[in-house]
Amino acid sequence: MSDKKKQSVLIVESDDLILKSLSTRFKKQGMFVITAKDGFEGYNRACKESPDFIILEALLSSMSGFRISRLLKFDERYKDIKIIIITTNDLDSVDDMYKSSGADQILRKPFRFKELMEAITEKVVA
Repeated sequence: MSDKKKQSVLIVESDDLILKSLSTRFKKQGMFVITAKDGFEGYNRACKESPDFIILEALLSSMSGFRISRLLKFDERYKDIKIIIITTNDLDSVDDMYKSSGADQILRKPFRFKELMEAITEKVVA
């Protein structure tokens, strides 16, 4: 067994097929996967589990991915968790919400899993 801690990812996605697909792909990468299907559950899981990475769908029931990101990024306990927002919207139309959310990156659906992995593993340069 490796002495390195297994990295964890929280996926908050309302579409069952996308949630299952991403879960399977991240597990194949050797990551511990946590899932949620709506915004409120996703926010609670993020606070309880403190994952290394969070993938948030922008449009969720009960609380948007942008709102969850903002709540987490402006909380000292969770501000260092890397957050990627995924959306079906045109990126220009959600640019203001994305910027105010504090999320690390936004990707437009459909995306390649490779793009998502690159977004997660990319180092943030200050």
